[in-house]
Amino acid sequence: MKLSERSLKAKEKFADSNMSVASSIASAVFIGVLVFPLTAFISAMALGNEPFALMKMITLKQLFIFGGLYFSPLFAAWYAKEIAMDLYDQIEKATSNNFIGRTRNRKKLCFKY
Repeated sequence: MKLSERSLKAKEKFADSNMSVASSIASAVFIGVLVFPLTAFISAMALGNEPFALMKMITLKQLFIFGGLYFSPLFAAWYAKEIAMDLYDQIEKATSNNFIGRTRNRKKLCFKY
């Protein structure tokens, strides 16, 4: 069954899971990028090596490969978030029409003591 044939509740659950996966991917990439250089720097300092010696050995090709590997999961996370937001928009449009009709006929509550 395609997503367009699913109920609004199923679409919302799918959008929630997409948003969760996208957030997990983005946070894992950011943590990996922030923790790895710090770990390499601390280990170089502990071993008595020059901490920035690795920067002299990196070629431009390796830098582009790293950039591609770094940005591809971020683009996947961005795409998953876009799909989730589109689904949330569809759900909002489908439920807002029904919700407006229900609120017009609803009686106001009045509490008397």
